[in-house]
Amino acid sequence: MYDPNDECSLLSRRTMLAGGVSLGIAGSLASGVRAATSTDNQPGTSGLLREQGIPTDTASRVAMMRRMRLRSDAGPVFWYFRGRNYAQQGANLIPICELVFGAVMLVKPNPDGTMNVVQYELGFRSQLDSAKRTDQLLNPITGEMIDLPFAPVGPTHIKYDVNNTLQLPSNIGGSTFTLEHVPEVFYRVGNTITFQTHSRATAETPGQATRVLNDMSMISSPDHEALDPNVHFASAMAYGGDVTDYARWLKMPPGAGTQTLRSVGQKVSRYSDMPEDWRTMLAEADPEMAADPIAGLSREAAEYRN
Repeated sequence: MYDPNDECSLLSRRTMLAGGVSLGIAGSLASGVRAATSTDNQPGTSGLLREQGIPTDTASRVAMMRRMRLRSDAGPVFWYFRGRNYAQQGANLIPICELVFGAVMLVKPNPDGTMNVVQYELGFRSQLDSAKRTDQLLNPITGEMIDLPFAPVGPTHIKYDVNNTLQLPSNIGGSTFTLEHVPEVFYRVGNTITFQTHSRATAETPGQATRVLNDMSMISSPDHEALDPNVHFASAMAYGGDVTDYARWLKMPPGAGTQTLRSVGQKVSRYSDMPEDWRTMLAEADPEMAADPIAGLSREAAEYRN
């Protein structure tokens, strides 16, 4: 039987790459079909074994994902991630740098079931095993010292329809993003609800090489928060495993492989709960945003430079 929520089934839709938290504009893929191996794995009967206790109807799933990934009522949302970037050459992983990343969002649900979100993202890099932001980095492949940009993405204004389909402006910071989205996969493990995200975006910037970005994450919340419709802001952790073309500022030669990021992050409801080191670096790089993050979401979007 066809499982519309299986990762092997690619549907034409729009989504936000949040958690990892890149941005994309939707493209389309043909729907796929997976053969089930047991009647115990059918939605609508006993439910998928990995989905025990998770609702199967679209409205409940959308509400659950919103409260886990963002929130279902109006207000701010803050995400941060820590991780390590690697150069990937075949099966070889070569560490490049450390990363601490933060996102500031403001959510506004609408009476018709749609949702408006504006968000700002900024990541800082440091030498391996260092917590101190660096302006230069040694490229381990070419041996070249390279300058590191600290350019934010956004603020970007987006909108979700009632089915959680994302509407984006045609231009974000001077670049366009074409997205292929893999539908979310849901898991129940003990007292934890998790859903898996995966979006493949193509970033096109005039005068720059095109980049492909596979933004992936596993977002987890306690089941009593994720499944409760009276909870608007579920506590959540996320684990990322992105695979992308090299960032343009790395100046990698053609054929040098790809870049991957392993990260772990948390969603919080207050700016003061964001990591102190990220807030300190934000104050140095973008004092206006650090002084009043919510007010900063009303300014013009920065040029996309990643």
